[in-house]
Amino acid sequence: MRNMKRNLILLMALLVFPSAIYAGGYRVSLQGVRQAALGAQGAVLSHDASVAFYNPAALAFVDSKFSIAAGGFGVSLTGKYQNRLTGETAETDNPLGTPIYAAVSYKPTEKLALGVSFTTPFGSTVDWGNEWAGKYVINRIELKSYFLQPTVSYRFNDWFGVGVGYILASGSVNIQREVAVGNSDASLELNSKDGKGTGFNIGAYIKPHETVTVGIAYRSKVEMEVEGGDVMWQNVPGLVSSSMPFAATQFDAALPLPYEAIFGLSWQATPKLMLLGEVGSVGWEEYRELDIAFTGGNTPYNSVSTQKYDHTYNYSFGAEYAATDMFDLRLGYKYDSTPSPAEYFNPQTPTTDYHSFTLGLGTHFGGFNLDLMGQYTMGEERTFKNVESGFGGDLRLNGFIFGAGVSYNLQ
Repeated sequence: MRNMKRNLILLMALLVFPSAIYAGGYRVSLQGVRQAALGAQGAVLSHDASVAFYNPAALAFVDSKFSIAAGGFGVSLTGKYQNRLTGETAETDNPLGTPIYAAVSYKPTEKLALGVSFTTPFGSTVDWGNEWAGKYVINRIELKSYFLQPTVSYRFNDWFGVGVGYILASGSVNIQREVAVGNSDASLELNSKDGKGTGFNIGAYIKPHETVTVGIAYRSKVEMEVEGGDVMWQNVPGLVSSSMPFAATQFDAALPLPYEAIFGLSWQATPKLMLLGEVGSVGWEEYRELDIAFTGGNTPYNSVSTQKYDHTYNYSFGAEYAATDMFDLRLGYKYDSTPSPAEYFNPQTPTTDYHSFTLGLGTHFGGFNLDLMGQYTMGEERTFKNVESGFGGDLRLNGFIFGAGVSYNLQ
């Protein structure tokens, strides 16, 4: 019973997690196709309204009175598990992930820009099935999140501007797993459509030279809260059905999504070639533990799970070459590290240190733009053993991402 409760606590950590298997942690850097093609860089770009998510200050430097942008991605990634001691293996059977984004901006004056963006920066489906060795930790998890960000940006002159955005976050989650109760297995399903949180996004856009751009942005911690999520049990033995947590019908939880600070630099090396670099700092150390309140039984039941995430840095590089007046060629690279220490790692959020290699193509037709990109993500193999659940093994991740986006800029 004690191990079962510990496993349950670890599972509940995902109730407010916008988790994904293709990020260092659970951050998904897919909020613009051009940005993704350059190694997920965006702090120094000012090509259309989608830049507001990455650096709100860049919105005032978009060279059009009206801009609209939208796009989507297909994510096909696989997690592979192996226990070297027992020989057991498992592989995820994930459906195609489809993050999307849309943004619009308007400049009532030459220096002032107003905009709003809609993004899905966190979310995925991870399906391990119900016959693998970790079925008492997770079978399947489906997560969705939505960020709505109104933005105001002001350009003081040709070389300096600032911007600020207000973040309204919401999300949903469905989690399924098995729970060992005596000599039988009970099935647990957790469901919530009411995760909510708020935050802010600020940035500065600086051009110290006509060929050099500096972008600095800070996205605050977002406190995600779930109240009254549904807890559903099946096949629970009658002997324990009236005790907590089996008697629970709802749960409440709160989780801080970490802050993110980015510094970007671009250099127009030649009239046709632009080089970019970016460093990201992510405050995963905010996530030390998670307190879950189970309700619906005779007495409230609170559980605390230890996470002890570490602060991380990520690095990316990109290049864009204007092959013709109509076509741009792009490539990029990004490295990101997992914040989850091996002694508290769980396959619900199967993150590893990873390398991403990207290619992209941009076409222009007057004010219309079409962007395409492809990415190969290679995760480094990691060994883990959770000290609370006792579950361990080796994990490797890899897969592909492709994306397409369109934008229209009206002068």
